[in-house]
This record gives sequence, C-alpha cells and structure tokens, in this order.
Amino acid sequence: MDILSHALWTNLVFKELPIQQRSLAILFGVAPDLISFIAILGKGFIRKVMYYTDPPLSVFPKFVFKLYNFTHSLVIFIGIFFLLKLFQLEFLALVFTGWGLHIMLDIFTHNAKFFPTPILWPFSKFHFSGIAWSNKWFMLFNYSILMFLYFVFYFN
Repeated sequence: MDILSHALWTNLVFKELPIQQRSLAILFGVAPDLISFIAILGKGFIRKVMYYTDPPLSVFPKFVFKLYNFTHSLVIFIGIFFLLKLFQLEFLALVFTGWGLHIMLDIFTHNAKFFPTPILWPFSKFHFSGIAWSNKWFMLFNYSILMFLYFVFYFN
C-alpha cells in the first residue's frame, strides 16, 4: 500500500488516542516503508522509478530488499512487540501496533511480482499474492473507502 494510505488508515484505527500518541502510531505505521526506501530517495533514483506502473526491480539496490524483509515480517514485529510488553513499555507497545497494521495491510495489497510481504521472514519466504496497491481500480476503491470513513468519523 502507498505510504499516504498507511498513514490515513493508521490514523483511523487509532482515532481514539490523544493526538501525540496517535501521531506516534502513524509514524510507526509508515516506518516500515520509510526505513526500507528512505536511503534511495535521491533525485537520480526518483527519476529512475517514475513509472505509471511498478518500476523494474532491477533499479532497487539489494539492501532495499533486505530492509524490506526485516521491516515487513510479522515474526520480527511480534518479537519486538513482546519485548516491549516484557519490559512493560505498554505505551510503546500500543503505538507500535501501527507497524503491525502496516504489515497486515501490505499482506493483501502487494502481489508476488512487486515487493511481496514476507510474513514469516527470516524463517520462510512465504507470502500472499494479493492485489497490487498500485492498481488504479484498487487505488480508487481504497481512497473512496478512506474518504467515506473520514466523513463518518471526523466530519459528521
């Protein structure tokens, strides 16, 4: 899913939290993509990937795939979540669930061809091949649902 959608969905899920906590949850909600892709956002790279469809995977450096695997693994997320709970960092554990929401959304909005979500990494490369979030019909559907939900919860 695109980063703006991740931020908007996380904001909706955590709408009952105070703004400071919700903001931190949103940061965690977009962090998997920020961590994976921020290092390559130079001007030259942006020009390489400005496609109307998914750019070829060959333009991405190998470290991006490693970071992506780490940041999009439910195994890693659950491990960190339980460490936060073990050390009684309840506040952090709560807002860290924004990261888990990111992974859950990506499981179904990435297909096998372009950055599939490695749910069980590092133990397995298993992934679910869902609908590509970049599909124009999915984007229209996603943003329509988001717009509807924002009107219901924020503007009624």
